[in-house]
Amino acid sequence: MATIITDECINCGACEPECPNNAISQGPSIFVIDPNLCTECVGFHDFEACAAVCPVDCCVTDPNNIESEEALITRARTLHPDTQFGESFESRFRKGQGKPAAAPAKPDGSVPQRATGADTTAAAAAETPSNPAPRPLPADAEREVRFIELPAADSWSIPVRCYKCNETHVEPVRNFLIGNVIWCRSCHKSMVIRDNLNFHIRTLLRNAYEKWEKEQADFIKRRELELAQFLEKRAKDAQEFGSHQQQELASIRRQLQAIGEGYDAPGKPIKKGSRFGWG
Repeated sequence: MATIITDECINCGACEPECPNNAISQGPSIFVIDPNLCTECVGFHDFEACAAVCPVDCCVTDPNNIESEEALITRARTLHPDTQFGESFESRFRKGQGKPAAAPAKPDGSVPQRATGADTTAAAAAETPSNPAPRPLPADAEREVRFIELPAADSWSIPVRCYKCNETHVEPVRNFLIGNVIWCRSCHKSMVIRDNLNFHIRTLLRNAYEKWEKEQADFIKRRELELAQFLEKRAKDAQEFGSHQQQELASIRRQLQAIGEGYDAPGKPIKKGSRFGWG
């Protein structure tokens, strides 16, 4: 099955750089996956990389687009003609049974070698920047917030109970003007709108609309503040983690240096003391 991104996507962008096929891109409102490029990471991982990094678990398999492992690895070989997959490759269909495929060729045509064990750890530490920049949320990350629009103030209707026949009829709010006459639909008894009724209706609507607009403005302001604080925290966390990795990197160097300097190699001259051993 090709992987799809559901409407729960928060546009964090974490999935896009993880795809080995560049199948993920920013859509009109959320990130989308091109099914013609998606191989479910077959050939590269025994899991779907986008789903592994998604913070809201919205990268899921599409039950309406079922594909076999053979079809997926065939597509991978087509998309990466310079990559040697062989017969044993990583696949979500057989977790842990395959071997990682060779890395895609670089623009200059060379194919980087995969490092393993201590080489991988050392290379990762050496390539870690001292102050990695945090990945900011896209500018349109709040696009999914849809505010409800208030109807025009004069478009409301009010149910009125006739004091004569006790029946209820609905009248548009624009009819509740001082001195206006409203007729009962059942008994045709009239009712004159006095200033106190008009005042109550107009005051209620004015206060409700002012409250509505203020709450919406406060909501937007609060969301913008929360987003700014979130990005600031991410930047601080990234800086602190970068410093931590720098310290770990320096620690590894010191330990390696101590091992090299303290090693008693065969034939190494031994420093002798004085004749009487007094230094």
